[in-house]
Amino acid sequence: MSGTRGLLRLSALAVAGVMVLGAAACTDNRPDAGGRDTHPVVKKRSVGPGKSVTDKQIPQLKVGVIGKVPTLDPKSNIGSGLYTNTLGLESLLRIGSNGRLEPWLATGYEQKSDKVYEYRLRKGVKFWDGSELTSDDVKYSWDHYRFDGSTRSRYFRNVADISTPDTYTVRVELKTPDGSWKYTPAMFWSVIFQKKFAQEHKKSHGKPGTLLVATGPWKFDSLNPTSGMELSANPYYWGGKPPIGRISVKSYADDNSMALALRAGEIDLSPSIGSPKGFNATAGKNSVTTVAICATTLLSMPTKNAPWDDVHVRRAVAYGLDRKNIIASTQGRAGAPLQMLISPILMRPLGSKEEVDSALATIPVHDHDLGKAKAELAKSKVPNGFSGTFVTPQSLAPTSEVIVDQLKKVGINLKLKSMTDTTWAALITGPADKRPLTIAETGACSPDPSWDDIFLGKANTAVGGLNLANYTPPEVDKLLASGLTTNEPKKRLQIYTDLLRRLGKDLPYVPLYAEGNHYASMKYDIVGYDSFWMNMPWALNVVAK
Repeated sequence: MSGTRGLLRLSALAVAGVMVLGAAACTDNRPDAGGRDTHPVVKKRSVGPGKSVTDKQIPQLKVGVIGKVPTLDPKSNIGSGLYTNTLGLESLLRIGSNGRLEPWLATGYEQKSDKVYEYRLRKGVKFWDGSELTSDDVKYSWDHYRFDGSTRSRYFRNVADISTPDTYTVRVELKTPDGSWKYTPAMFWSVIFQKKFAQEHKKSHGKPGTLLVATGPWKFDSLNPTSGMELSANPYYWGGKPPIGRISVKSYADDNSMALALRAGEIDLSPSIGSPKGFNATAGKNSVTTVAICATTLLSMPTKNAPWDDVHVRRAVAYGLDRKNIIASTQGRAGAPLQMLISPILMRPLGSKEEVDSALATIPVHDHDLGKAKAELAKSKVPNGFSGTFVTPQSLAPTSEVIVDQLKKVGINLKLKSMTDTTWAALITGPADKRPLTIAETGACSPDPSWDDIFLGKANTAVGGLNLANYTPPEVDKLLASGLTTNEPKKRLQIYTDLLRRLGKDLPYVPLYAEGNHYASMKYDIVGYDSFWMNMPWALNVVAK
């Protein structure tokens, strides 16, 4: 989300699931920060909903994941459970390779007004027990996420009501207009399960021994939180015979142990890894495929605290950073250099390629230029330079050390303070005036530019919020509100372009690189592996190399 190997850091804090992923390719990002696939055979998805990209059958696929999966209940599922769950649980829509919505369990939807959406369910979709999917199952699933302490409730907080006019229609009424809502039914946080089974097993739903019932191409046969899970092809699958007979999932403690397992042939594929360079070294072959995604790694400056409250200091930092060397320090996690907070990937659905490219060309960028960096510092309140503290999570310490060395050449002398993820997370989401200079990988995102609102706005300066820079111009809050309440794509393109221009001028954050997703296999490729690969039954896209 990055894929999801980490689901730590910022997503775990704000959305109960943001991934920390990496990448190996480095490409220019202007006007498009999409990067490139490092494996040339990876193709875009082109098949219809529910269909496999291949007719060739695989009797068994052995999959490796990092960490334990304690439950299948999506309400509480995090980490590797997110992308193992989508092998069996499906959403109403899917995100196409162009970032636009396509049918899945629903044949389509209609926006009845600025606050009302109706979804038409596909007839004849059956659960694993042979019973038919109905609108009651969708309502029950989404209400399950809305209430009762669900980690997914934030995605449904603008929902006023969910109703079922008939067996195959689901109606959603929002509290306020929200241009980002339309993507919710296509994301992993809105997958559907059977109401009847869930009601019969309220206390044990999703747990080992009980499991759950859904519609996906593979059904869960067993779950062991310590070792893994077993799945088999769903004989009732509405998309036709699944291309893989059985899927065995095994849990590993870390990348190194999983790489050794791949090398020994104990697993065939890992859909998400964290350290591609190290994984390749241990696996013994060039097994890793990387793509750049819509998540962004940011250097955050506390804009209300001196000397960071001086825009010339922030611009000095922006010009002083050499993204090429920063990316090299990530050991393959970074996907591509990036110059703007909102990834261009998230802007694509708002217009044609020409329209989006033209808009993004107007955004101020700050390429590495030591002369400009020193000139900006000379204009600041600290023209002779200054010292300060740079807080970093342990996992990003090597990259942070590179940043410290680069800014020293500008005249900014930083002392690096490394801490555990838990301690770091508490600090950066604590009182806004105590949030430090820091670096953060942001992880998974939705296909809408409003995703990056979590790093902006007055509301997100509250304890627990992710406005790491404590950046609160009233004009920015107005743009954020307009971006959500406006539904017309071209108007939204203008709004988010204006927002990016303001961010490029004020520089509360310096975007460093687009994060990457990586999978590893000697034998298989995953077609259409991108920012949103895990929102659908991704094993339908597994093909032999």
